[in-house]
Amino acid sequence: MFFFCFLQQAVAQQSLNFENYSSDHGLSQLSCYALAQDSNGFIWVGTQDGLNRYDGRRFKVYAQQNEAGQKLPSNTIFTLYADAARNLLWVGTSGGLCLYNTAGDSLARLSDFFPFAAALEKLPIKKVISFKKNEYWIIAFNNGLYYLNTATAALHSYFSEAEEVSDVTDIAWHEGKVIVSLLYSLYELLPADGTYQPQLLVKDYQFPQIEAIASYNHRLWIGTISDGCYQVVTPVDKKADIVALDIISGGIYCFATDAANELWIGTRGSGIFRYNAANNVVTQAEHNQFLPGSPASNFVVFLLKDRQGNMWCGLSGGLSKYDPLSHQFGFVNGPASLNGSLLDKVIYSMYRTKDGTLFIGTQNRGLFEWKTGTGQFISFPASAVIGKANNVIYNITEDDDGNIWAATFGGLMQLERKTKKITYYPENRGRVKLNNMYAVTKLKRADSLLVSADDGLHLFSLKEKKWVFFSRKPENIHMIKGFAAFRGIRHFYEDENNTMWLCAPGAGLIRYHYLENRLETVAVVNNISPSVRHLLADGSVFLLATDNGLVVYDWQKNRLLRQVDIKASGSSNVCYAIQKDNQGFYWVSTNTGLRKLNRQYEVEQVYNTSNGLTFLEYNTGCTSRDANGVLYFGGMGGLTFFDPAALKSNTFSPQPVITGVLVNDVSRPVSVNRPAHLELRHNENFLSFQFAVTNFSNEKNNRFSYRLKGLSDSWSPLTTADKAGFTSLPPGDYVFELKSVNSDGNWSAGITTLAITILRPWWQTWWFISSICLLLAGLLTWLIRRRILAIKREAELKHQIAEAEMMAMRAQMNPHFVFNSLNSIREMILSNENEAASHFLGKFASLIRITLDQSERSFVSLRQTISHLTRYMEIEQIRNGEFTSRILADDELDLDEVMLPSMLIQPFVENALWHGTTATRKNININIDFKKEKGQLLCIVEDDGIGIHQSLKNKTSGSRTHHSLGLENVSNRIRLLNEKYHLESSILISDKSELDNYTGTGTVVKLFLPLQINGS
Repeated sequence: MFFFCFLQQAVAQQSLNFENYSSDHGLSQLSCYALAQDSNGFIWVGTQDGLNRYDGRRFKVYAQQNEAGQKLPSNTIFTLYADAARNLLWVGTSGGLCLYNTAGDSLARLSDFFPFAAALEKLPIKKVISFKKNEYWIIAFNNGLYYLNTATAALHSYFSEAEEVSDVTDIAWHEGKVIVSLLYSLYELLPADGTYQPQLLVKDYQFPQIEAIASYNHRLWIGTISDGCYQVVTPVDKKADIVALDIISGGIYCFATDAANELWIGTRGSGIFRYNAANNVVTQAEHNQFLPGSPASNFVVFLLKDRQGNMWCGLSGGLSKYDPLSHQFGFVNGPASLNGSLLDKVIYSMYRTKDGTLFIGTQNRGLFEWKTGTGQFISFPASAVIGKANNVIYNITEDDDGNIWAATFGGLMQLERKTKKITYYPENRGRVKLNNMYAVTKLKRADSLLVSADDGLHLFSLKEKKWVFFSRKPENIHMIKGFAAFRGIRHFYEDENNTMWLCAPGAGLIRYHYLENRLETVAVVNNISPSVRHLLADGSVFLLATDNGLVVYDWQKNRLLRQVDIKASGSSNVCYAIQKDNQGFYWVSTNTGLRKLNRQYEVEQVYNTSNGLTFLEYNTGCTSRDANGVLYFGGMGGLTFFDPAALKSNTFSPQPVITGVLVNDVSRPVSVNRPAHLELRHNENFLSFQFAVTNFSNEKNNRFSYRLKGLSDSWSPLTTADKAGFTSLPPGDYVFELKSVNSDGNWSAGITTLAITILRPWWQTWWFISSICLLLAGLLTWLIRRRILAIKREAELKHQIAEAEMMAMRAQMNPHFVFNSLNSIREMILSNENEAASHFLGKFASLIRITLDQSERSFVSLRQTISHLTRYMEIEQIRNGEFTSRILADDELDLDEVMLPSMLIQPFVENALWHGTTATRKNININIDFKKEKGQLLCIVEDDGIGIHQSLKNKTSGSRTHHSLGLENVSNRIRLLNEKYHLESSILISDKSELDNYTGTGTVVKLFLPLQINGS
């Protein structure tokens, strides 16, 4: 009973600061029944509607209705157990037990791993836990307790009798023993022949309905459904050792031990209790709708300590997290002050007197004195209201007698500390209106206060208790104008030379030599920012809080040393106040929390609500420091205080994990434990990576840096974004590398990598390129050889054509023809037929000229061909005057445009004259026709001689000795010309007896020639 009484006196309503998670953060449902942390560091939350995995940024939901959770027996999750030895998560649901394989990010049936335990797949599961390797204990709703041994493939049940099967509530490992709780009793499970044997404990005692048990500080703690908490001293066998702890009222639902070996107790409606066994202090945390740092609900279902010491609370109403590193800043506002003695939460000013007393000026409730030893705030009601308006305390100072002076909305105000009397000294010069005053200070070398007001600067005589006005003498005009010009000064500082430095939003930094009545602005500072709010003197250097960051100014040399940018990405750069701690670090209050700067004026740490601050926006010049080095900053949410030397650093910085990969906006499965080597096609080159780091202390300030080796060796700038994308990646080998840094700037222990290969398209593969190269080489070789052969062939064709043309010319100029022609001329001359001889000689000469001319050209016009044939037949008629001839050409043929091979027709005429006649029959008619037929030039040479067959008979009998080389040459020439010029010329020689549309004897020669000749 002594323990109970002592504990009852030690109860404290201290504030535990929680961060709450709800459906707005992605939680699938707010009834959080179970919690676990797997080997990768993910926090798992079992709810009434789905399983959730939290990675520090978002919840991934596994439910029966989505692909990830299809294998869940039910969406109602009652228990979770992280099996680190097997990398499994045991998931107990209202519909049975299943497993989650962390290596493959997939759910599986229990029987897939342990077929002998298939019976558990259909039972509603309340709890799963393991105390020894290969041994698992499963409590099933209304089905007792099961022992599963994976080494021996054994499954045993306990408390299966009808009167006990529904009573099993919890199981715990206590002092080397397995203890099981039923509704009204405790049992120890004793090892026996590979299994366990239940043994009843404290046989003569019936507990109130037991909900949970836990081992803590060598005692067994017992939580009941409605009768609070009990302790049992080890060994658990005596009724006298059972102690009721009525201080924790109501129902107890769960227990957990934190990193500091304090016991956390979750209740059914009374919130959370934390018990410290070392000093017997209990701290309670309850839900308060006006305190955002209170737990989300008072109904606590489950408690979990994660690997870095955070405490997670599963509530009927959401999920709450207590981070010890977020509980390092003290804060005070109206509701959080002792007995609510601070009546306002908006702090505008603070001042620590010479005796160490801290005075607080508020926005709406006047002036307060804070007894920091007791936490009590003493108000001065007369300072709270001026007329019918709330008074605002903008700035505070003290005089040499220790009295407090404040610049307020209602003018200059005095607090006589001995009498607690409030007196106002409005500077209204007879005017009725109030005069806002913003700053006040006691001049060191004068018995006066310097006061800043709406209408400029003023002096107030402390001795005479009245305002000092300058006379309008010429020597005072400059001061009068200067005092009137500088309005709204918010901070004063007097240096060792009795120079007053004035900080003004809108006017910058001003230097006032009050002993010389001289004012001047500091241009080097004001060029950076026209608004200066606070000044901290640090030797020969001033640190200035401006609207454009922190400015470091050497006041002795009037030199700007540095401007420090303190804003976070996209936020304000306004600084409100500056302090220096005992370790030499500088602290700056802003619109977005506090900044810690090192001795080189570099921002080393950012503190916001994730670090435990209860608000972010502070006020101009509102800061103080006590003799112990504790710093104070006031703002719109109250007052923040802390000892910088006592702040603990967040040293936990695990390796980040890749949680997802999108390829062309399609998700690809990636194992968290063993990242696969992604092999992608060439057109799968739009990649997006999603990642996280399972550091849950100030997780919003975790930052990442990454690079894609193979694309760039440069790391990306640090960012809080948890995604990275790359587009239009060319084929190749890449490695995505990821590292992280926690909120205190500590880098992750390792770098996470994922190898990626984007395959080349088949036309860019080495074998295809090699094949193409070989093919091109072979083709090039073939083309070269073909070209060489073509050149040779063309040269040969030219040679053959030239020979054929020479033979054609020789055929026309054969010795018989020339001899006969010349003999005919000689006979004419001898017969004195000189005129006929001359005429014949002219024709013969013309024929020779035409023949020689055509012998130089492969093609001649149809007109030239007809002219040549005419001359030839005229000469032949002299030798044989019995034959007749005619030449006709269709009118549609252009005689000058149609080209045909030279000296091609004449051999057929000659052949007709020589082979179509006999010694007894020399009369013969030769008709030559040129026609256009089916796009070709058709030349027909027809005679009515003896015909081919008779001519061949005559040759056989030897009646004729003439051998026609002309026809052979024509056939050869046509073949050569067809080959060289790609023509389709042909010759058809027929005896008339073979043709149906001809009568009589004779021969018909048909030459088919193109009308247009390429290359002509």
